Amino acid sequence: MKTMRAVAMALLAVAVAVPAVWGGPKSRRVKHYRAGEVFCVSHALVATGSGVVIRERCYVVGIVRNSRGTFLAFLDPGVRIPPGQVVRLSTPAGAKLRGRIFYLVPLQAVVAAPVDTLVVVPMQVEDEGSRLTVILSGPSQPNLTVVFSVRL
Repeated sequence: MKTMRAVAMALLAVAVAVPAVWGGPKSRRVKHYRAGEVFCVSHALVATGSGVVIRERCYVVGIVRNSRGTFLAFLDPGVRIPPGQVVRLSTPAGAKLRGRIFYLVPLQAVVAAPVDTLVVVPMQVEDEGSRLTVILSGPSQPNLTVVFSVRL
């Protein structure tokens, strides 16, 4: 009888643990960032498609459009640009700002922004553990999505 009880307890423990490890849905954390709000990365990110590696630290995120295309820009967190303000990179202020851009991730979409400009944008970040999805929103872009793999 004690053997049966021990076997039953062991089966119950396995039945409870297995769905949590294998079958359960992945937890997904969603966070919304206002335009210009600092976004901190806890692990290195690798942009799917382009292979650009983003180091773990804090950034302000914006969109840069130049003659080579449209890019997701990771800027120095000390950059203060009012939401919705378009910064022309050809001006003296834009030249200073250009030196504070750490990473450019190519976007496969057309954005309604003038060439040679930068604008900070609101975004939604969905963290699924090994994958991070950044959804850019706002009046000038139709919910652009950039997927990163998390390098642990």
